[in-house]
Amino acid sequence: MEKRMSIKNIVFDLGRVLIKFEPKEYTEKNIPEEKREAFYNGIFGSDEWQMLDRGTLSYEEAKKIFKERVSGVDKEIDRLFDADLFEILQPIEENVKLLPELKKKYNLYILSNFHQPAFEHIFKKYDFFRLFDGHTVSCYYYLLKPEKEIYDTLIEKFNLIPEETVFIDDTKVNIEACEKKGIRGIHLPDYTELEQKLEEFLK
Repeated sequence: MEKRMSIKNIVFDLGRVLIKFEPKEYTEKNIPEEKREAFYNGIFGSDEWQMLDRGTLSYEEAKKIFKERVSGVDKEIDRLFDADLFEILQPIEENVKLLPELKKKYNLYILSNFHQPAFEHIFKKYDFFRLFDGHTVSCYYYLLKPEKEIYDTLIEKFNLIPEETVFIDDTKVNIEACEKKGIRGIHLPDYTELEQKLEEFLK
């Protein structure tokens, strides 16, 4: 049996792995009932939301488009992009607390689809980011997971050997894409299972 190479690098997605992001919950809490579906689908489910992740659209441009698309919620759209988005992106404490121990044995990286203003806000605000050896965030490269080029960027930027690297993401297609590059994957649909899944994988 061929011996598997031992893991040296652990790469984390952010949303729903290390950072809370629940747009459905947010919509239910903050948007009038009759507007919820249009708000959720027209903003969080839109192509423009992906363009924000890709770094090809600004918040000002996005707000204008969303206000034209979803009528009667101009105030709510402003509030989402001017304040709330920064507030709802909170660390998942039980997962973040695993990082200092992992850092003793592994190189830690981030690979995430994220808006630039939101990423820069949380990067400044939360100390746990200092534990990472580097990050590849979509908005700076005009690329998105699961596009193969974003995985190439990660590998080349940090000289990673794919077989010595594991990537953790809440979305299955993103894991399938990393595995095509030889990176090992942990699919994490439920963030409460991170510690257990990592333990099983690394032992």
